[in-house]
Amino acid sequence: MYKFVNPKPIIIKLTDEIGFELRKKAADYISENQNKSGAERGSKDEQGFGALAEIVIRKNLGMPEINNADHPLAYDLLLPSGVKVDVKCRGGSLPFREEYISNDGLPREAKHNLFARQIYDDRLDTDIYLMTHLETPKDRALPGTKRQKKWILYICGWVSKERVEREGVFLPRGSLTEQGNTWFTYRGQEIEFYHKNLNGLEDIKCLAQINKEDVEKDKNIIGDLNLTSVDALRIAYDLVGRGIIDRKYIDFVKEKVKISGVVKPILHVNQYYHFLNWLKQNGQITDKEINNLEQIIQKVDYMGI
Repeated sequence: MYKFVNPKPIIIKLTDEIGFELRKKAADYISENQNKSGAERGSKDEQGFGALAEIVIRKNLGMPEINNADHPLAYDLLLPSGVKVDVKCRGGSLPFREEYISNDGLPREAKHNLFARQIYDDRLDTDIYLMTHLETPKDRALPGTKRQKKWILYICGWVSKERVEREGVFLPRGSLTEQGNTWFTYRGQEIEFYHKNLNGLEDIKCLAQINKEDVEKDKNIIGDLNLTSVDALRIAYDLVGRGIIDRKYIDFVKEKVKISGVVKPILHVNQYYHFLNWLKQNGQITDKEINNLEQIIQKVDYMGI
């Protein structure tokens, strides 16, 4: 029986001799078994990250490190309880953080991404997803070298497939997402599910305690926003401006997500100043509106290179 804990990443460094051997096993496995069929599959590197995460977890659970050849593709691990686990791993040069601070000083909660086709494909009958993150060097090709110190696996927590499908936010390719101080667009069809809504693990061995009853219980849990608090407020502002909701709901959102500071816009503030000046030139507003903006957020002037 699983006992709930808040999701706090378990950190496993893969920089010692044992870690290097596991990285080599993952690299060798993908060289022989890379999946090149179908749409929106991870690159060779990305598939290698998933293989490495699975190998590390298997080793810590006392399981064979590599699946046998006839293992089903729908899931990666079969727990003693019969629960099927699909290990998800995204890699990057930054460590996993539960919150990311942008230059407006406000935190952005961490999220996990899953390929939408995997969630909506009934043939992939996993019970739960185990979400992980692999911190890699800039040259992130497995196995790397023995001297590299940025091969670190973060085991973040688990969630039932049904809850991801019910509560996760589907975003088609080209959708915009914020990452720290920057934005980028998704190249594939993604589902965002936020770290705060995962079930945590005290250590990896607790994964083996999850049974079918735990999975059924998780299916019925109602989680919190699968948005950053900042984006929730941005959406509220937009809906007020479009006349869809009343302005009073902005105060409700601010109270619920505990934001008291000023959320920076997606477009640069200088574009807002340009727009207000254009309205003034066309006789629609006065300096009053421009002064109101100055009280909230400041224009950025060129300071040289």
